[in-house]
Amino acid sequence: MTVFQEDFKTSFLSAFLSLPVVLACLAPVAQAGDTAEAQILGFSKDGAYFAFEQYGIEDGSGFPYSELFVLDVARDAWVKPAPFYLRNENMDEIEGENGATDWDALLSAVRAENRANAQELLRTTKIAGKGKTVGHNPRTEITADPHRMAVHPRNFHPLVEDPVELSLSEYELPSKRCAGYSIEGTKGFRLTMTYKGKTRILNEDTGIPESRRCPLGYRIERIVTHFPENGAPVFAVLVQMDAHGFEGPDQRYLAITGRL
Repeated sequence: MTVFQEDFKTSFLSAFLSLPVVLACLAPVAQAGDTAEAQILGFSKDGAYFAFEQYGIEDGSGFPYSELFVLDVARDAWVKPAPFYLRNENMDEIEGENGATDWDALLSAVRAENRANAQELLRTTKIAGKGKTVGHNPRTEITADPHRMAVHPRNFHPLVEDPVELSLSEYELPSKRCAGYSIEGTKGFRLTMTYKGKTRILNEDTGIPESRRCPLGYRIERIVTHFPENGAPVFAVLVQMDAHGFEGPDQRYLAITGRL
């Protein structure tokens, strides 16, 4: 297995982005990338930190992968040495005996090893599985608005708390790095939150981070909240993005955190 940390941004991105360009003429009319699954590891008890994992089988290569993120909630920033990237590139393991592949076992092994790699940071940040998903719009939900979500921040009876309203807008944002691979149409996004009569900007891109690869679209996927006993309530918004992939857009997640 190969662990990707900072070099993920250079060697992996270069190899990953250039291959679709070479094979573009071979792509079928109907294209499909891979969609990562998300597992919420939750907040620390005091709400200072948040963690989640995304994982799946990489489109094109067939490599099982796991990516685990730990964020400082107030700063909305990764806590080093996170994120932890791991994928299995051992073709002997992937192909198995007689060409048979146990994808579930391979993916479980990658996830377990990556969790072990992150365990010390999860321990020191005291990630405790706290928080509740109070709004969820999977891409399969055709009646949901992918760019807007309104939720009550916690489940009381009756629901009398002020709602939290999220609004996301996309816009063209060129990337010289992606254009160098003949990938056009990259996008950034603006995310706002309205709560208790006040609207604030949670994100407004002026450039595209390399960690996003070459993003082509975004949607609000879910919001998780936590109300610590002795602290301000906190949130994590998961935004699902379409990133340029081997056979079509790959779906990945990014988290935006803060205090309500």
